Amino acid sequence: MVSGVPSMRLMSGTGWEGDLKIDSERNQLRASLEGKSDSVLVVFDRNPFARMAGRTRPLQFPPRVTKSRLVLPKPAAVDLIQRLGIVRTLADKTAVKRRTKSNADSSKSAPARLPVVALPTKPSVDTPVVRSPTTPETPDPTVAPTDEPESVEAPDTPSTTLVEVPEAPAAPAKKGMFTVVIDAGHGGKDPGANGKKSDGTALLEKTATLQVARRLRDALAGRKGIKVVMTRDQDVFVELDGRTRIANAAKGDLFVSLHCNSLPTNSKRRDDVNGFMVYLLREAKDDRDRAIERRENDAISYETGERQKKEALSPVEWMMLDHQLNLYTKESERFAGLVVRQLQSEGPVTKERTGASQAGFFVLVGALMPSVLVEMGYVSNPNDVEALSDSNRQKRIADGIADAIEGFRTGKR
Repeated sequence: MVSGVPSMRLMSGTGWEGDLKIDSERNQLRASLEGKSDSVLVVFDRNPFARMAGRTRPLQFPPRVTKSRLVLPKPAAVDLIQRLGIVRTLADKTAVKRRTKSNADSSKSAPARLPVVALPTKPSVDTPVVRSPTTPETPDPTVAPTDEPESVEAPDTPSTTLVEVPEAPAAPAKKGMFTVVIDAGHGGKDPGANGKKSDGTALLEKTATLQVARRLRDALAGRKGIKVVMTRDQDVFVELDGRTRIANAAKGDLFVSLHCNSLPTNSKRRDDVNGFMVYLLREAKDDRDRAIERRENDAISYETGERQKKEALSPVEWMMLDHQLNLYTKESERFAGLVVRQLQSEGPVTKERTGASQAGFFVLVGALMPSVLVEMGYVSNPNDVEALSDSNRQKRIADGIADAIEGFRTGKR
């Protein structure tokens, strides 16, 4: 039992089909369990997702991986191991145990590990139990000693990752209500990009995003069937993964993160490049988008502890991202297209390039709903600065996004 959950323990080693290999990827313990037909189950320590046959699957409970074993909660283990094709009947298991004991009696000088040991508190009629070939009172000479404790306790805190993986949201409590989560980028101690208006005063990205977010909230307020949740409605700092936690807790149907773009002060093109861009959460394809990704992700430097050193997604986070993209990419693409069309026809800022692209923005990771990041314009460009700081033109941007949201909602239903 692990934290009250019946679990199955698999030891690393060879000798059975279903060999378990444990290694480390970027300081994250990883277990790979091989099955038939070249199937491989891959899980990371305390991460409630598993990858198998090219698909990422959510787990009801996270597994535990140590240097020598994998502990899988039975609610997840039974289905996954069946898919691997390595589940035996009780008769098969009995034969294996007899062979193992016979081999041990004839050659006790060659210790071996038993790869699978079940750890239930009571035998279950429905679930086959795999036990050690010896009784608990008699030490088993065939099992190699280990310096790890017999029981595996769940940790008080999860391993350090960029995001906290939430469960999939349930259906909205109010039937027919469509929940839009508006995220005003940056805030508080994180000013974001810095621009200068024609009168010489500064325009901070955190100010422009909050002003447009409030106008977008107001534009949606009069639309029947839409509920708005703000990740922040004041000049406060909200951590990147905290924004998607708010969205998931609100059971959001759509996540819209508002930002402003900028070029470095030493760029010769700083005054020339302008326009809005709508981004999907995918790996950036060119240097321009990778540069924008780095600038936006630099917001994590304002957080505390190990998180502020984060430069890229970890293997665990990419696994979770695979699951997120499988579920929501098509709807995110549809919404991004609507935003581009509305801002192109109604907005005061021209579009940059095609108006849509992709990058690995930390702030979108973990949103269990369709999501986009809107770069509303460049605070490094004089024309865009005037549009992003003018109340009437901010309203036009907000109205364009609101119309896109309405089109997305009605088209979806």
